[in-house]
Amino acid sequence: MIHEDFGHRLAQARQEGTNAVVNMILVLDTEAAEGVQDAANLAYGGTPFGFKIGATSEQAQQMLGATEPFFGVMVDIDRYDDGETIPWKDHFRGVECEFAFEMAHDYPVKGADISREALIEAIGGCYIALEVVGRRTSGEGLPKFPGIIADYGAHAAFVMGAEIADWQNADLAAALVKGASNGTVTNEGTGAAVMGHPLNAMLWLAEALAARGKKMEAGDIITTGTALGVIKPEPGAKITGDFGPFGQVSLTFGDVDPGL
Repeated sequence: MIHEDFGHRLAQARQEGTNAVVNMILVLDTEAAEGVQDAANLAYGGTPFGFKIGATSEQAQQMLGATEPFFGVMVDIDRYDDGETIPWKDHFRGVECEFAFEMAHDYPVKGADISREALIEAIGGCYIALEVVGRRTSGEGLPKFPGIIADYGAHAAFVMGAEIADWQNADLAAALVKGASNGTVTNEGTGAAVMGHPLNAMLWLAEALAARGKKMEAGDIITTGTALGVIKPEPGAKITGDFGPFGQVSLTFGDVDPGL
């Protein structure tokens, strides 16, 4: 079946840092793409710890040819702490500055209405974060929709930053976020780029998961999409997300392995 074949090829490419030979034209819609991603996640390994949400801005949707957001699974073997070095892979296409949430309780509860108020009650904390995005197939930029869903939702790595104190009363939508490479600011934006407010992306995910018989579970981390586009990744570069009063979060890419 196409799901298992493409999934195994993408997983092998992600593990080895190579490009998978898959014909994404055969991935016709969201359902097929999610089937490939499920197979790819199973073949890749690692322990899932949450979700990334992609295409949460109008700009991103236009660039990818998407009509709505999408989600991907994040696993522990590609999770890093603030300031860590991430081994370089040619898969990388960008770094995004994002607001991430940790769930205190399962959500949504089966049979209950999905609402902003109930969602806030289920969230345990909000954090500043970085997501590394990329592709496991040849080509520039990111894969187009719906193939991007199949390719792990473009997810490559996640960096957890500091917790935002009293986040419920913080104006996340108005927060100015700046991205920098080696100390030079390259991008800036606000939390409003994420569907008007990062919580709107969380509500979208709750609805999407419920429609698939799934949910966010207690302890899950969900990162909600870029507030400023993508910062170009380069071997050896230090990438920093400056969230103003909420703090900074950074990663450093390793150098290219001379043995490759």
